Amino acid sequence: MATVRNIKGRLYYDFYYKGVRCTEASGLEATPENRKKAVKYMKLITAEIDNDVFQYEHHFPHGARITTFTTRRDDLPFNQYFADWMAGKVLKESTRRNWTSAFWKHLYPYFKDRPMSTISRADIRRFQRIMVDKGLEPSTINDKMMKVLRMMFHQAYIDEVIPKNPTLGVRRLAQGLTDVDPFDIEERDEIIEGFRQHAPQYVNYVTCGFWTGWRPNEAGALKWNRVDFRRGKILIREGRVLRQTGIPKSAGSLRDIDILPPVAEALTAQKAISWLLGGYVFLDDKQRPVDQELFRQVWVHMLKRLGIRYRPPYQMRHTFATLAISVGENINWVARMLGHKSPVVTLEKYNRFVPNLTRSDGKALLSAHYTGNVPRLGNEQFK
Repeated sequence: MATVRNIKGRLYYDFYYKGVRCTEASGLEATPENRKKAVKYMKLITAEIDNDVFQYEHHFPHGARITTFTTRRDDLPFNQYFADWMAGKVLKESTRRNWTSAFWKHLYPYFKDRPMSTISRADIRRFQRIMVDKGLEPSTINDKMMKVLRMMFHQAYIDEVIPKNPTLGVRRLAQGLTDVDPFDIEERDEIIEGFRQHAPQYVNYVTCGFWTGWRPNEAGALKWNRVDFRRGKILIREGRVLRQTGIPKSAGSLRDIDILPPVAEALTAQKAISWLLGGYVFLDDKQRPVDQELFRQVWVHMLKRLGIRYRPPYQMRHTFATLAISVGENINWVARMLGHKSPVVTLEKYNRFVPNLTRSDGKALLSAHYTGNVPRLGNEQFK
């Protein structure tokens, strides 16, 4: 049966041809108007199949089943295979943009349109060295460019486009601990105070960032219906990337985190700003959900103004984790707050900050680093 499907907000044609099920991208967003167009096109495809005049490659030249219904394409150029490979993948829009950006910005300028089978393991290792020489972080090379490259060549090998996978045996670059570069207590407090004085629309956002350990995309997606004042919990259920809200990429990211007193203070203040708007908790000065790229510009200027060495906003998360671990908070509690799949992940990432693991409720972190009035968490406060 032929139909039009909605997959992650995009429309796909789902049909059978020569006994093979085909799910092909329409290139359209899932709107009512686009669905009408897709249904009309699906009727055309169905009619051609029924009358035995359907040509798969005519409708879907970069389709996922192109090798099934056409002559096998040997030795494809690097850039052409990338286009074909991406056309057959169902991805979040943010993921598609990131992979496409990594390809055209870094991979294509080096490999260009070379035939896939001519790219060797030595070529790939040389590419890694060139990226390092350009000053890119090992984590960026591993998790962006090399990730796309490995998946491409793996699929090309499976599809028998190439006789062997040259990425096998190419090791990940050593990342060390360079990505964990937290602020100290004085810097954290100075940053919060700086936002309070010079950019008050973001002070509650920054305070919560330093005292929850959540990811920036999780903060940007937070809505008031996910804030449970009665239980003292924040329910992390979505992430917001490139102005689009969706589910996190890992199941471990779905979690309930504790509202510590500094966060309760910040949310109480934020309630007066955005509660009646009925949607997102953190808004910019135009009452739109906080955009990470625009906030980063404010962040850069604020650290420069305060004379604090620049580190990206994501380091608020690392600051929470390292300060909590350094005073002996229970590693299971820290892992749960961060959304790690297990305490092992937390220990591996922050092992140099681990002294003595004893507590499990946030009290050690509060007693060591926080002085202030502790608001009560109850319905009477938020009426």
